[in-house]
Amino acid sequence: MKKILLLSVLVSTQVMAYVPSVESLFRHGPNPDISANGVSLTLSVKKMEASSKSEEKESLINETKSEDFYKLFFTKNSIDSMKLAQARYENNSFSEASLLEKHYYSNFTAYTIKGNAEESERGIFFGLLRSIIFNDGAFIVNYLKSLGIPVKLNNEIINRQKVEQLVSYKQYLAAINKDRTNKKNMINPLKPEDAGAKDRADTLMKEPMYVDQKQVKLTNENGQLSWLISAGGFEAVVSMKEREIQRVKFKSLLGEYDIICKDYWLANGTHSVPRFILVKDFKGETYQLEIINMRHYLEKEADLVGRLKKWDTLLKGKTSHDPRPAFLL
Repeated sequence: MKKILLLSVLVSTQVMAYVPSVESLFRHGPNPDISANGVSLTLSVKKMEASSKSEEKESLINETKSEDFYKLFFTKNSIDSMKLAQARYENNSFSEASLLEKHYYSNFTAYTIKGNAEESERGIFFGLLRSIIFNDGAFIVNYLKSLGIPVKLNNEIINRQKVEQLVSYKQYLAAINKDRTNKKNMINPLKPEDAGAKDRADTLMKEPMYVDQKQVKLTNENGQLSWLISAGGFEAVVSMKEREIQRVKFKSLLGEYDIICKDYWLANGTHSVPRFILVKDFKGETYQLEIINMRHYLEKEADLVGRLKKWDTLLKGKTSHDPRPAFLL
């Protein structure tokens, strides 16, 4: 036991020298960047009834009250914008005949969903999806900012003096690689001849790349070291080693909103996503989402337009009055 405790202390001491930013933690570290411009998710969404024994244990969510089936289609427009289509189906055949409704946004950004408590379940959920499937932490940070949560993007907290120092060093290396004689005439920005300048350069290089906002710290989550993000009414836990989002919590005047990500798996052989996402909304209703499939593809504008037109034809005369979970479109 003492050895385990000592090891934890040593690991903690080493890690504490580096504190990641909020945006960096929401970049979903395990996944490589995707080269495709389109990503689709196939979801089963079950409305659950929690056991009365205890609300503390996730395993006690054991009875299905209803089940819906969805497909989400994300098509990148640019770094900040995407097209987003959501289709709802009657059953798990996901056939054209079972299509119930569709929602489409031609320009879906972090500001498309209003930054207020009433819309926050949807905004945070889609920020989480964007984080996981596109390795993008900026989307959810921007949405949290719209809610008044005091988080910042990496470009707002970057150590600009250190960046300038590194840029100077890069220019120095480029110059001497181009002409080795330049080494005699140029001063290495990281090793200036003046003792005082060298001390300042050494001190600057030891500083972190981002100014610590005191919103991230190490914690013990279920016996594992994890990063805890805490800012305003928002909280999230990200595993330290895998950099996988474990849970998200948001408190507002409407109540408490909880998301738990479980059982990460390689959905398409290369990209890790949680197989199950447990959501408890402001009303206390609990849902279990299962990511059945994730697919990357290259999509042309004509393909997207054709899909939307086909949906409109299939939905002609159909109406759906069944309420959707508050976190979906």
